[in-house]
Amino acid sequence: MGTVFSWIDNQSELDTWVESLAQFPLIAFDTEFVSEDSYRPILCLIQVATPDGIAVIDPLAVEDLSGFWRTLLNPEKTVVVHAGREESLFCYRATECQIPNLFDVQVAAGFLGMEYPASYGKVVHRIVGKTLDKEETRSDWRLRPLSRHQLEYAAQDVRDLLDIYQSLSDRLRKHNRLEWLIDETRIRQAELYAFESSENWHRLSGISSLSGQSLSVARGLWNWRDSLAKEKNVPPRRILRDDLLVELARRGSFDHKHLTSLRGMEYRNTRSWIPAISDVIQNSLQTPPPIWPKKQRYGKGQPPGMLTQFLSAAMAYICHQKHISPMLVATSDDLRDFVQFRLDPHANTQEPPTLLQGWRAELVGRELDDLLAGNLAIVLDNPKSEIPIRFLDVNKVKR
Repeated sequence: MGTVFSWIDNQSELDTWVESLAQFPLIAFDTEFVSEDSYRPILCLIQVATPDGIAVIDPLAVEDLSGFWRTLLNPEKTVVVHAGREESLFCYRATECQIPNLFDVQVAAGFLGMEYPASYGKVVHRIVGKTLDKEETRSDWRLRPLSRHQLEYAAQDVRDLLDIYQSLSDRLRKHNRLEWLIDETRIRQAELYAFESSENWHRLSGISSLSGQSLSVARGLWNWRDSLAKEKNVPPRRILRDDLLVELARRGSFDHKHLTSLRGMEYRNTRSWIPAISDVIQNSLQTPPPIWPKKQRYGKGQPPGMLTQFLSAAMAYICHQKHISPMLVATSDDLRDFVQFRLDPHANTQEPPTLLQGWRAELVGRELDDLLAGNLAIVLDNPKSEIPIRFLDVNKVKR
C-alpha cells in the first residue's frame, strides 16, 4: 500500500488547510523542483507532514503560497527538513525572512556520529528501518498530470520525518547537543542568505589566477551574465560558460575578432552575445579593480604539511571518541586556520578561527591546543582498528 496523502491543487483548499496548521507546533516539509532549465529552481511540489497526516501541494496550480510560507516563520513552530538548502531558499525568496526554528535531520544525524552528509534514504533506513522507493528520482515534476505513483513517491519523502525528528532530538538532548544544532543551523542560514543576496563573481572557478583590471572585467561580465540570465529565466551558464568568462577577463580584449577567435565562442548562442560582451569588457576596463570579499586568514602561506596531517588524524580520533561526524566539524581550511592562528604571535588581535568558536571549541579546541603544546601525544594503539591511534597524556607519563 502506498503512502496516504491529501492532494491540494486549488487556492481555497490550500487556504483552509493552512489555517489548520495553527494547531501543530511541529511540521515537516520537502519539495520537488527542477533547476536545470531556469535561473532559479522551479518549485513543482510541496510535501508537508503534520501529526494529522500528509498533504501534497501543487504550486503550479495554486497562485498564492504566501500563507504557507508565513506559517513556517512562526517562532513557536519547529520546521523539520532534510538537507533543506533549497527549502530554506524557497521560503526566504517568498518572505525575505529565515525560518526561526529549523531542524535539519541531515545535520542532526552528523552531530550523533552518523554519516555526514547522508542521503535521506540512508537516514530513514538507519533511524526507522525502512527502504525508500527511488524509481521517480529523475521525474520531470513540471509535467501534469502527475501519476499516483509519482505523488506517492513525493509523499514518502516526508512520511517519516517527524518520527526521525523525535528520535534525533531526544538523543541530542540526552547528549547535550541540541544547542549545538541550533547554533550551527543559525550560522548556516545566515551564510545561505548572504550568498543569495551577494555578488558571487569571486566564486568563479579559476578567478584566483586573475588580478587588477582582469578582476574588473570578470566582475562586469558576471553581473551582466547574471542580470541577463535572470531576465530570460535561464541558467547563467547558458549565456556564457564560467571558463569562457574567466578567459575573457584574463585576455581583457574587447575586439570582436579576438573574441570570436576564442575557442568556445563559436557556438551560435554564445556568438550572438559578442557585441554585448565587448561593451561590458570595454566599460569594465575603465573601472577600478573590485575589492576581494574579506575572509579572515591567519598568517602567511601554508603551515607544515606534516603538522596539518598530524592534527587531521587527531581530529578523526576525537570525533570517533565523541561520536560526531568529522565532516561536520572541520574542513582542511579550518585546520589550517587553527594552526596559523596558534602559531601567529599577533593572533590575539584577530577573531578566533572556526575551530575555536562555539560548539567546535567545546568539542575539539582543548585537545588540539594540548597537542600543539606537547601535553598530549598520539600513539599507535591497535593497527587493525578503524581508528588505530589514541591520545597519551605526556604529563602523566613523566610523573
